[in-house]
Amino acid sequence: MATTSPALPFQDRVLKLVKNPQFAWFLGHVAVLAGTLFYLISLITFKSNSRAYSIAFIGALVSYGVVVYKSLGIPQPNAQYLQKLMLDENFQYFMLAFYWYCNKPITVTLVPFATYSVFHASSYLRSNVIPTLFPVSSSQSNGEAAAAANNAWQTKFQRKIKAWTDMRYGTAMKFVAQVEVIGVMGRLILGAVTFQSSLLAPLLFAHFLRLRFHLSSYTRGAFRDLNNRMDKLLLPPTAHPSIPPAVGHAYTTIKGYIIKYSQAGMQQAPQPQPQ
Repeated sequence: MATTSPALPFQDRVLKLVKNPQFAWFLGHVAVLAGTLFYLISLITFKSNSRAYSIAFIGALVSYGVVVYKSLGIPQPNAQYLQKLMLDENFQYFMLAFYWYCNKPITVTLVPFATYSVFHASSYLRSNVIPTLFPVSSSQSNGEAAAAANNAWQTKFQRKIKAWTDMRYGTAMKFVAQVEVIGVMGRLILGAVTFQSSLLAPLLFAHFLRLRFHLSSYTRGAFRDLNNRMDKLLLPPTAHPSIPPAVGHAYTTIKGYIIKYSQAGMQQAPQPQPQ
């Protein structure tokens, strides 16, 4: 977190803020949100703007690139660095953003990135931008300054942002996991079956979800919920009588292969949430 002092001139405070690499991270998230918004508007107005889609993922590449560099440092040509890189959640999202950027726009792929960006940009706004642009005056005595700071509009606004993000973070992460497991993967499978998107896309995304399953409790929860729903829909005694037994057997077989694939050669290792 960048820190600023109200005693510094406005220009110096701003320069100190923008020179920090975290500011580039923040701008990346802003680009994700702006690109997503303009792309959705273009779809609503039937004037699809692929440039806005690209801007969103360029922003994602900047943000996740900054985090990967800060956490892992300069790339090293050795197996240890490569292993850390491949197991790093932010690198996984960096590569995913690069893949989406290089391929034909798929609207639902923006949702997880934009959701993350809402929370990260809000946090940076609260912790860095507001204190830099609108510092609370400290000209009074210590007691008066503390009281003034506690009642200042800046402090109240920062509290509202924090309360909002804290209250909605868990729900948002569950939403992202559901979108990735059902929305994105479902769209990729449908696109591959109808030859509207690459046959490689669902395979690559399956590997991404496999990694997410071992690194994210939210993704595991999304798979668990999907499994329960599908079991009730296709397997007795809750399956509808009109569903042939062969469908249930096929579903059980496919589920078994998916479980084996998810467990092959993986070790569960908790990681920090994507930034």
